Amino acid sequence: MLDKQIELAPHARSSLRDDNPAHQALLALLAYMASSNGTVDERELAFLGRLLPDRRMADLRDWAVQYGEAGAPDFAYLFGVIRQPQDQWTCLRFAARMAWKDGSVDEAEQVLLTRLSEGFRLPEGAVDRVLREMAPFETERFSKERIVEALKAPNWDTVQMAGGELVSTDLQAVAPDSAGIVARIGVDRTEIAALGTGGVVARFRDGPAFVAWDDLVSYSRPQALGAALTLHTEDGRAYHLVDSRLGGLVMVFDRLLASMEPLKAESTVEITMDGTVKD
Repeated sequence: MLDKQIELAPHARSSLRDDNPAHQALLALLAYMASSNGTVDERELAFLGRLLPDRRMADLRDWAVQYGEAGAPDFAYLFGVIRQPQDQWTCLRFAARMAWKDGSVDEAEQVLLTRLSEGFRLPEGAVDRVLREMAPFETERFSKERIVEALKAPNWDTVQMAGGELVSTDLQAVAPDSAGIVARIGVDRTEIAALGTGGVVARFRDGPAFVAWDDLVSYSRPQALGAALTLHTEDGRAYHLVDSRLGGLVMVFDRLLASMEPLKAESTVEITMDGTVKD
């Protein structure tokens, strides 16, 4: 690690903290990736800017160049501070997103991602998987038909689904026109979330919010009983769903992100439920 760390100032749009060594290690890795070829692409710089919104772009560029000139990241340190499997997957996905930022993944970036995956002892094929998941946004992946078929993956028991427009005023207030709502999801007959061609709108611990598909980087797989699904976005924020019973959305996201292939030839866009999801 370089002696000179970039200061992480608290910001409403980021959950990265200056007292978290794992966050510092992730940022150092991304800075190195952005500048390792000798230049910092504007799209790579913009990505760093989203993670560190209170820093001047010129300062961010200089900081990234320092890491590029310093050589390969301190992998031993990174592997030592990022120890939880979910955090390791998140790190690999952020690195894959950075690799894609200039439009392609070169051999050196592929090697670095492989080094990360092996150091984290992730399953074989992890790099190929995250590169597919983090590939540049394509609307076909999140078509109405694919969303409907993906929603059939979980074995829902306490969850209800319905089509139509959002009925909850708090979710309506944060859902942009681009959300393209396809399916509403409720628990105990109360609307909690909705999936659309543009992204996810849901009630999170910090309040209702919309997360665009092209902003989603990673999502947690709840391990503890009662733990809620968490979404991680490009700006470093973590969105925790309010209801742990929506953990089945992990399978939905897996299916949507895994491949551009149709999920089923006989896709249908009918979603019905008994009763009405209400506010």
